[in-house]
Amino acid sequence: MKRSIWLVFGVACFLTAALLFSASLRSRDEQLAAEIAPGILRFHILADSNRKEDQELKLKVRSLLLDQINAGIAGLKQAPSSPEKPSDSTLEESPDSGAGKAAVIRYIRENAPALESLAEQFLLDSGCSRPVKIEVTEDYFPTKYYGDIRMPCGVYQAARVTIGSGKGHNWWCVLYPRLCFVNESWAVMPQSSKNELRRSMPEKDFQALLRPQPRISLKFLEFFS
Repeated sequence: MKRSIWLVFGVACFLTAALLFSASLRSRDEQLAAEIAPGILRFHILADSNRKEDQELKLKVRSLLLDQINAGIAGLKQAPSSPEKPSDSTLEESPDSGAGKAAVIRYIRENAPALESLAEQFLLDSGCSRPVKIEVTEDYFPTKYYGDIRMPCGVYQAARVTIGSGKGHNWWCVLYPRLCFVNESWAVMPQSSKNELRRSMPEKDFQALLRPQPRISLKFLEFFS
């Protein structure tokens, strides 16, 4: 009987500690996200529903739009953030991510009608008539791993794509710097993408993304078994 009481007490203490620890990690991640968010643009696509066919169409529209956007921004010039900054450095070469991000946002906003029409026509050709809306907004994103990089949870600007009602499961990635990998099975992020991410934020913040997330061990429960 006493052993059962101690087991219940131990589990209760563990759960309380785990909740407090989780809340602390979440708060720390959200603070880090707030620091790096000015240089980050997410890509967020929401399916019409959770039906299998709608989820499959979501992924196809995702790939279509990412290809189109990446092709469109490949030759974009940076918008200088100050008179002293040159305006002829390319998106890929510049260490100032804020200007590069602004150029990507500007491209998406200016080309939203064309991108929407492209996606809607693709859906029609696939036998599905759904409206598509593309906008730049702010969304809350959970923590996501990209190989050995951990993108913390928090509020980021995002290019949001809504198919139909947008009530289905969503998919997201980092559009700028370019970390949108359709194949998410890679164990390690390509060095070129890592370098681009590094240029978008202070070094201390980049190093924080490389550190492994602390994990809570359940081994102490073996004491009560």
